[in-house]
Amino acid sequence: GPYCRNAGPAAPLLVTNSSAVTVLFNSTSHRSGRGLLLSYATSQHPGRGEASPRDAETHTPPRAVVYCPAGCKDIDGDIWGNPSQGYRDTSVLCKAAVHAGVIADELGGQVTLSREKGITLYESAFANGLHSKRWARGSWGPWLHPAPGPCRLPLSACGDALEVAAFNASSWWYEVDALGQDRAWAAERAALGAAGHSWAAEPGSEGAWLELDLGTRRNVTGIITKGSSERYDYYVTSYRVSSSRDGKNWRTYRGSGGQEDKVFEGNADSHGEVSNAFIPPIVARYVR
Repeated sequence: GPYCRNAGPAAPLLVTNSSAVTVLFNSTSHRSGRGLLLSYATSQHPGRGEASPRDAETHTPPRAVVYCPAGCKDIDGDIWGNPSQGYRDTSVLCKAAVHAGVIADELGGQVTLSREKGITLYESAFANGLHSKRWARGSWGPWLHPAPGPCRLPLSACGDALEVAAFNASSWWYEVDALGQDRAWAAERAALGAAGHSWAAEPGSEGAWLELDLGTRRNVTGIITKGSSERYDYYVTSYRVSSSRDGKNWRTYRGSGGQEDKVFEGNADSHGEVSNAFIPPIVARYVR
């Protein structure tokens, strides 16, 4: 050493005959760097360098625990990938964890990281107020695991999509088209995979809401919203979320230690999907 920023040291290879090495790592206040990357090889396995130590017998992918501070959403650097596909190892890690919904930006938290085989093309996505960029020509990348709990990203965002037993709404729009035909933008049209038009409140209505009945109390870890379709070009740009266990007493979601109702950032067009995580999750039967 010293190894400063991107400047390579005069002697990049450290050779030792010892069976153990201690590395002292002193970080500066720079917040958006990639951290410490260590590669090694032994005389018994020459040329076998790894991003971090692996078990020679099981070949288990390396894992590391990272403690992310609050405010990672605003640091410099790009995110490559999205929660459903994984992230390139060039992504800013803690910022990607906010994008994936593993931690809340207001609080930060612990993230377990594993480096696993990925895909060669990572599509961009908008989630939790952050855009990721499209990335090609990659095959390895980090997978983010929140702690504690069994949830694992990006395989599935803490579970499959929840079944909705029934939809309800404060109102819906009865459209009369140019041919004089009625089209009901009813509550049940709000299912994410529904073809054609979606739900829409009656024009001019105040305080409109859409209600999802999950049939029983469920653990809800996030929500995905989408516009009506490119043909109609309607979408919701922001919204609040309320939940109830009995359909009578409602609580507005405030997020991690928030004192005010949380306003979620919605869609910017009619065709893209936008994800927002609930940290902590909502336990409820009804969601509005």
